Amino acid sequence: MKQTLLFSTFLISSFSFAQNYAIDQIPADLIKDAYAVVRKNDEKVELLKVDELKYTEDVVVTVLSKAGDNYVGAQANYDPNTKIDLFEATLYDVNGKEIKKFKTKDFGDQSYVSGGQMYTDDRVKYLNYTPTNYPYTIHYKIVTTNKNTLWIPRWSPIHSANLSIEKSTYQFVNKTSSTIRLKEDNFKGYDISKTGDNNNLSYSLNKISAFNVEDQMVGGQKIFPRAILASNQINIDGVKGNFDNWNDYGKWTFDNLIRTKLDFTPAQKTLFQNMVKDAKSDEEKVQILYKHLQNKVRYIGVQLGIGGLSPFPNSYVENKSYGDCKALSNYMIGMLDAVNIKSYHTILFAGDPIDIDEQMMYQQGNHMIVYVPLNGKDIWLEATSQTAPYNYLGDFAGNRKVLIVDEKGGKIIPSQQFKTEDNQLFVNGNATLLADGTLNFSFSEISKGLIYENFAKFNQLSEKDLDVRLKNRFSYLQGISFKKKEFNNDWNNAIFTSNFDFSAPNYAKTQGNNIILNIIPINREETSIKKMKDRKFDFNIETGYVDEVSYTLTLPSGYKLPQKFDAITVKSAFGEYQLEINPKENNAFEIKRIYKQFAGTFSKEKYNEYVEFRRQIAGYDNTKLLLEKL
Repeated sequence: MKQTLLFSTFLISSFSFAQNYAIDQIPADLIKDAYAVVRKNDEKVELLKVDELKYTEDVVVTVLSKAGDNYVGAQANYDPNTKIDLFEATLYDVNGKEIKKFKTKDFGDQSYVSGGQMYTDDRVKYLNYTPTNYPYTIHYKIVTTNKNTLWIPRWSPIHSANLSIEKSTYQFVNKTSSTIRLKEDNFKGYDISKTGDNNNLSYSLNKISAFNVEDQMVGGQKIFPRAILASNQINIDGVKGNFDNWNDYGKWTFDNLIRTKLDFTPAQKTLFQNMVKDAKSDEEKVQILYKHLQNKVRYIGVQLGIGGLSPFPNSYVENKSYGDCKALSNYMIGMLDAVNIKSYHTILFAGDPIDIDEQMMYQQGNHMIVYVPLNGKDIWLEATSQTAPYNYLGDFAGNRKVLIVDEKGGKIIPSQQFKTEDNQLFVNGNATLLADGTLNFSFSEISKGLIYENFAKFNQLSEKDLDVRLKNRFSYLQGISFKKKEFNNDWNNAIFTSNFDFSAPNYAKTQGNNIILNIIPINREETSIKKMKDRKFDFNIETGYVDEVSYTLTLPSGYKLPQKFDAITVKSAFGEYQLEINPKENNAFEIKRIYKQFAGTFSKEKYNEYVEFRRQIAGYDNTKLLLEKL
């Protein structure tokens, strides 16, 4: 009787599990727009000691289609300071029935080398499974212990598009005497359950439907909830720290991670001093040494030791002629220090324009550059590029808040700013239209600011690749033939100038005795964005710019513009537009179009207005004139 009861209990337990993770138990609203559904994601973080942090993930993910395979996330990163205590996984079918418990041979293990890295002591262990049937469910549990405690795993339950969340929980337990800082972002509007205090904290969030990516939607860090924790006492590779603000963190960083790495010998310092001895200003010294850096070294990621936070010494880069962003920035700063020019190690988020969050000190950033305040002028140097112009960060590192550190401490400041008026594309030229529709156009094109990097690469292309690039750019000019292609890259000022002379047959179309002509031959604004009935998120216009086309058009003999062209002017919260055609002598006209696109973040309710604005501008840029034969 006792055995029967135990057997019945086992059946009930198994049936209950199957019911829980069977696909048909997922609410319908969580299936909609989802590639995968997180059935549960239970995270537990235990700060056991200043140098011991235990992290447990217990996750069940149901993958609905092949597009959801990457959402499983069954992997664990580790290094000499991080030990994987447990990694187990189980596969279930559509009905929640167990198919397989994965064994050791089912897990891969490899160096965690990303793009641009040469070698690293980071490794990743991962579930090496290729599904053959959909849907399927993976249940995995990972437990790691980390001696490094500068970075505490944070709670970020909503992190990907087309991923629904059935249940997400997070628990933090502090068993040390450390003071824990807590920052909660974007909780408003979400049904989040919170209990406890900073030393014993729990969150829970249930039933979040998948979302689709929307055109130009604002970044997830500004939309979705996250809880960030940090301890005032930390350990990194055996180096202890105690800080709770950016100033103290900056001083600790310089004293413990940087100071001893500025190790140029007296002879090397003398070499740098001799390089700049004829310079007429401190800024010219910076230019000379930055050019030396670009000529001498190349970027290769070398992520070893001290949590990837400390640069390799100047002596290492001098010997190897390569390094990662920290090592090369440190090398540049060491050279400047040798000639008595003050500069700063600068930490930031590179790529997407994300600010260093100054509201609370916690470990941030993925890149390092060099900041040189010089006689009232801010100079910014990207040490990893062998081609970047002097004092130019571009959209990779510009327009964001960054952290500068030195022996006195840390401070958050804006990086190089590129405002709408700084980002310019200016065309000035002369065009002649022939009676057979051929357009001959000779013009100069100047790009500045964030527009510069879109064109500066032309100067680095082979003739064959350049031809392909230009024909793609002017693809609407069928049969285009270039008579001149000249480029000038002003390295000191980040200004790129192109000089073109081309012929485009059949540019204008004949209609009876008349000719139909599009008055904007290059750099037309186009748009394919569509209106949305139920937009979910606010949108962001990341870059403002000014695009101007100004040229003189000479009409073919025997043709005229039959009527006066009234100037077009458009003003909007999203930008401004102006188009003018003014007569000149000898059957010529001056055509001038100026389009200003404003940057900014706008409410989702304004999105359709923005779409209409873009369509309006594209329509005006496609304005056609009818030329009458005399």
